[in-house]
Amino acid sequence: MTARRRATSVVSVAAAAAASLVVVTVVLVTSPRPAYPYPYGTVTLVGHGWGHGRGMGQWGALGYALAGTGYEAILSHYYGGTSPGTASDPPIRVVLQEVDNENFAVTSAAAFSVAGIAFAGGTAARFVYLGTPGQWAVDQGASCTPGSGAASGWTQVATATDPTAVPADESPSATEADVLQLCLPGGNKWLRGTIQAYDDNGQPRAVNTLPLELYLQGVVPAESPAYWGQLGTSGPQGQAWGFQELEAQAVAARSYAVSGMGQYGYADICDEVCQAYGGLGAESPLADLAIHDTAGQVRVFASGSVARTEYSASTGGFTAGGTFPAVPDLGDSVCVPGACNPNHIWRVQIAVGAIEAAYPQIGTLDTVTVTGRNGYGDLGGRVESMTVRGSSGSDTVSGAQFAATFNLRSNWFSVTSEPSGGVGGYWVVDAQGNVEAFGDARSFGSLAGARLSSAIVGIVATPDGGGYWLVAADGSVDAFGDAGSFGSLAGARLSSAIVAMAATPDGGGYWLVAADGSVYAFGDARFAGSLPRRGVQSGSVVGIAAGPSDAGYLIATSGGSVYAFGDARSFGSLAAAASSPVIVCVAAAPNERGYWLLAADGTVYSFGAVPNVGGFSRAGLVASARALVPTRTGLGYLVLSAVGSVEDFGDAPQFGDPTMDPTAVSGTIVGIATSP
Repeated sequence: MTARRRATSVVSVAAAAAASLVVVTVVLVTSPRPAYPYPYGTVTLVGHGWGHGRGMGQWGALGYALAGTGYEAILSHYYGGTSPGTASDPPIRVVLQEVDNENFAVTSAAAFSVAGIAFAGGTAARFVYLGTPGQWAVDQGASCTPGSGAASGWTQVATATDPTAVPADESPSATEADVLQLCLPGGNKWLRGTIQAYDDNGQPRAVNTLPLELYLQGVVPAESPAYWGQLGTSGPQGQAWGFQELEAQAVAARSYAVSGMGQYGYADICDEVCQAYGGLGAESPLADLAIHDTAGQVRVFASGSVARTEYSASTGGFTAGGTFPAVPDLGDSVCVPGACNPNHIWRVQIAVGAIEAAYPQIGTLDTVTVTGRNGYGDLGGRVESMTVRGSSGSDTVSGAQFAATFNLRSNWFSVTSEPSGGVGGYWVVDAQGNVEAFGDARSFGSLAGARLSSAIVGIVATPDGGGYWLVAADGSVDAFGDAGSFGSLAGARLSSAIVAMAATPDGGGYWLVAADGSVYAFGDARFAGSLPRRGVQSGSVVGIAAGPSDAGYLIATSGGSVYAFGDARSFGSLAAAASSPVIVCVAAAPNERGYWLLAADGTVYSFGAVPNVGGFSRAGLVASARALVPTRTGLGYLVLSAVGSVEDFGDAPQFGDPTMDPTAVSGTIVGIATSP
């Protein structure tokens, strides 16, 4: 979708007395696109999941475990194309992102050393980057915050090249009293192994090095709550079934770490963005047991390489795909005492002012419209593209960008407060019978590839949006979904080609109208007259619209005349306009208060008490407008052009434009219909 700034042709037509043919005065006014401010103070979203959704979902893994699924089967489900493998226990180097680009300090309750210099237990060592490649000052203090004064309580004891702090005990049995602590304002972080001050091309870093399996002891319970291992009935290994999730987490975390070895050059992984690493303070005996029971286990591809087993808190019910195939995540909806996924479905409201501030180029917010999804799961899946539109222009962004801007839990969401006019989606058809669905509209089939005896001239949807009819110039009617087959003119000898179709309000029948004004009724549609019988000749007929019941309809001609039959009301026409445009269709408002005529140049004419909220006109496009379909509130409409653009006006939503090739004569786009 590109920015939609339109030159509009607004036509104000006074309501006229009900009559079969009324002459009115038409005034054409050219103006910029009017602003339609967002009708609420906030934009409400409903969404699924927390995180990117690639690979395993932790809540989903718990759901599968509690349903009696072992950890290997859980991993195979999420990481399609991989199988069990093994890895050694190498040292892993972890970037401590809490102190990135900063000088930092470490301490320990036990004696430790830095660059060969002994530090007594309870004292602290500070690393100060000197700006010379690899050079650091090592300061000594009585604690992490030794005091104030001219020297701030620190005394320099050495200079060294990328110095390392070494604890008194690096063994797996070391306790909090033995290990190093990274000094942090909000509370120290206890870490097994060593901590090195490293110069990363002028950027100070802190790197914690320790054995892989000990590193995992600080990751698994930080990623999946250890108490999950106690949930459920008795399962394998003498543990509750929830323990299988901890084992799946252990293998996924190990594979992820091993697959990224050396990614930073000086380090292998980071402690916040990469995987949550809480150090010794996060460790849990139950999580330790899951790590021990799966020691060395990883997931590998057929090539033998270790898979980068990404995971997230909640997939929302379907994984996102990518390296691993997208799969349903039935476990994500888990809700048991003590563990009920709050991310399976979530709701959030974003202040309209916040959106206008994030996208200042749009002016006053008009709509927030999803235009593309990945197709996996509820709502059509995760948002791939969306358009934020306002009075001054629009911006097209990805769902991930929008989610990051407003700190959403995921990019899988729907805008529930979006002005939609009661339209949840729409279908577009071309002359060959190809049908494309947009928004929530479901595809029920098409005539793509079929041998047509005549070109398709339009599409009409059933009232519930559960199906549609395609009508051809020879009077053939093809029904799809829940659309009923009430008959057609296929094979009949017609005096004039069929140009349009209208369904009765209950969807139990339809009328076909020919270019000469002949009307053919099927199903519960009742014949109420035709133009040949009236003897009216005012240009070829271009459209038909249903009245309030199955007993009436409107017929429009290319010259702008509108004729009412049965219980349909006429509010006027363009028959006597000084410069009559070429009309291409008529559309009746669902509230029976009027109708619209659409001209070939995209100008919209309104009659009765229906709003005229604009039309379009584009340079270089001659007779480009094809169809107009109103929203179900009657407060807006969509206009379709022969080149494939779907333009939205008033409270009409925009879900995307067809990809059918309009350059081929046989592929000319001819019709649009909406679903609720």
